[in-house]
Amino acid sequence: MLSKTGSAQAEARELLTTSYIASMQPSFHYIPRGDAMAGEEAFAEAYRKLAAHTGSFTNVDRQALVASLTASPDTLAPLRMILGFTYNELAQAMRLTRPGTRTRGDTLKRFERSAPQVEPPARRTEMIDTIAETALAIMERSILQVPEPVQEFFHSKLDKRDTVGGWDTVAANAGGVPYSALLYQRYVGGVWRQVQDAYSEVKGDKILENPIANLFDDHGIPYYRAASGATGAAHTARVFGLSPGPDFLLPDNSPTIAIESKVGEDGGTVRDKAARITSMANAAKARGLLACAAVDGRGWSERPNALADVVIATEGRTYSLDTLQQLLEIPEIAELRAGDAP
Repeated sequence: MLSKTGSAQAEARELLTTSYIASMQPSFHYIPRGDAMAGEEAFAEAYRKLAAHTGSFTNVDRQALVASLTASPDTLAPLRMILGFTYNELAQAMRLTRPGTRTRGDTLKRFERSAPQVEPPARRTEMIDTIAETALAIMERSILQVPEPVQEFFHSKLDKRDTVGGWDTVAANAGGVPYSALLYQRYVGGVWRQVQDAYSEVKGDKILENPIANLFDDHGIPYYRAASGATGAAHTARVFGLSPGPDFLLPDNSPTIAIESKVGEDGGTVRDKAARITSMANAAKARGLLACAAVDGRGWSERPNALADVVIATEGRTYSLDTLQQLLEIPEIAELRAGDAP
């Protein structure tokens, strides 16, 4: 392909990417598992406790909400879902209710998963009271209204079946809703939206990084694996003097091979991910390291030119989930296998 020009090169480039795309598969139907979200039974139990403290939502006031959250912090989960708020959104709403409040979203997450305390400290008590006051303010629409000039184009999060009329419609719907209402909720928001947001980085880790690590572990190949997220990449770049920091370096003590993995489910993000892999590959080659990539997801088929850039930058050492085993056939990696090293 590189030896051709004009339309011949474009045709060869298309054939090249088609061969790689053939081994890829979409992952949009994967829903992550993990402990960041409560299981259905645990959530149902938390809901029952919240309903018990509020008389099945017929007597919702600050006292009832404070009592529920104090006795059972996990009741924050169903309370948030009634409002339709994430941790960060609720934290922001708390600051609107009580200016000066410094509670952050991750603090609310830890609270929701914490055990009840017999004598909670003053800071926790104040936070619980602020949560209760904020929930009531949201439901009363005294904060976070949709401004009139944009009401033609936007709904409030409360403009849904169970909260459109405040706590009265919550109580009315607590007895059960039609199946069509559940389907409509999926239609407008997605039944798995919260869990997907909670695991925003899991797909990349679990779909490619974990299988790569397992592959190396199974064959006794020593490696360094960067921690998840931008912080992990920055740390790797600092420690090894290679920027951007790759996901894997082999061997771990004196690296000669760099591997970057990226899952892309849409063409927009794939373009950025391809640029990162290309940048990593160029930096690795400048250091005398062998550059490899592992990519997967339907987004690469939407941006074949971006995929071609990755293949070229890695000199063909680009793999998908289905072809990861071929990493072991790279001579420099094969030499590192337990029992094969000189």
